[in-house]
Amino acid sequence: MFVKLAERITQQLENDNIISLEKRELYKYGFQQGFILALNFLTSIAIGIIFGMFFECILLLAAYMPLRSYAGGHHSDSSEKCYIVSSLIMVIWMCLLKFEILPISCCVIMLLISACICFTFVPVESGNKPLDEREQNVYRQKSLIILAVEICLWIFMSLILRKYEAIIPIVLITEAIMLILGKAKNRHDDKIIKNR
Repeated sequence: MFVKLAERITQQLENDNIISLEKRELYKYGFQQGFILALNFLTSIAIGIIFGMFFECILLLAAYMPLRSYAGGHHSDSSEKCYIVSSLIMVIWMCLLKFEILPISCCVIMLLISACICFTFVPVESGNKPLDEREQNVYRQKSLIILAVEICLWIFMSLILRKYEAIIPIVLITEAIMLILGKAKNRHDDKIIKNR
């Protein structure tokens, strides 16, 4: 669906001489990714509203999206899989928060383990988004800054506000899992390429 819509918009821009033929694929890809991102975001907000946790949903997305953008990790093979996985992650997050499954001790353990994993692995590139050496350094630096800010926010939320203690640990453990899966997938793909 999004591929056809992106194609139509790109074709119209090309017909109107707004973009050149050389930039056609770039624009098409950008539109397609933009539609997917918008759908994922709107679905996440809808899930938050359904659970009666709109504000918590916004906090989760505000913590996860910047870290995910720079830290990287596993990406689904198709936009449909990405949508399903993203929606499933949001439902799991909402359940963890709604039913208060995670005690503070569990949050501390999750935070420490996931922070160590993130510190060790970031950034993890995907096949769709390879990074050169300079980009690796920039993405690592930005990832670590975001990580530090989120740990400081967690300290503030858990010690001063005494509210939303589980949000940052949930986000960090999710990103840590994505980093591990991304590393494993990259190693698997490298082995396949070497064995050809």
